[in-house]
Amino acid sequence: MEKKVNYKEISYKNEEEWHSIRQKHIGGSDVSVIMGYNEYKNLVTLWEEKTGRREQEDLSDNKAIQRGKLSENLLIEHFKINNPNYTVNKLEKTLESLKFGFMSANLDGTLKNEQGEMGVLEIKTATCHSYQIYKEKWQNDIPIEYYLQIQHYLYVTGWKYAILYADIKLAFVNNKHEIKQYFIERDEEDIELIKQKEIEFNSFIVNDIKPPLAIKLAI
Repeated sequence: MEKKVNYKEISYKNEEEWHSIRQKHIGGSDVSVIMGYNEYKNLVTLWEEKTGRREQEDLSDNKAIQRGKLSENLLIEHFKINNPNYTVNKLEKTLESLKFGFMSANLDGTLKNEQGEMGVLEIKTATCHSYQIYKEKWQNDIPIEYYLQIQHYLYVTGWKYAILYADIKLAFVNNKHEIKQYFIERDEEDIELIKQKEIEFNSFIVNDIKPPLAIKLAI
């Protein structure tokens, strides 16, 4: 029996093309804004970016972003060594939802387990400047913005699981690095809530109506 595919692949030649595709879609990094869990950007700013009223912020000189890009391939290889039971592939394409064409996913990698089930590999780097931040965000769980991003990816792909593989620099312990691995299952209730909020936000884009500021929801 042929497996159902929930998305189509969109190729891009360079970073400029990738930014153009990203501007036309709601992607994983947008979800925390839409759900009201992003401390750096609000719903109006995101709407202005998606409607072309505002240039997307250039983060190419951001040291945290640079560290993430430089570390990504190394962390994928590190993950492969520690998880030989998964087949890992890097994906240099945007995945667009077939049901909702405005939703997209840019995955760091794809996973296939021993049962042949596909999953998402998400790579993160982070710096914690205090034990309190580490405890709140990373010790036993992942930051809410990354959880929302992953559930969005699981909706676009139709897959049932993801693994987040993180390199966390502990600035409060002489910049010690800790590698943490988290298994995240698809949650239909959370996905439904995310989907409805994304549909609502997209209606503001399509109708060119300025949205209200995001309201934080219980998730």
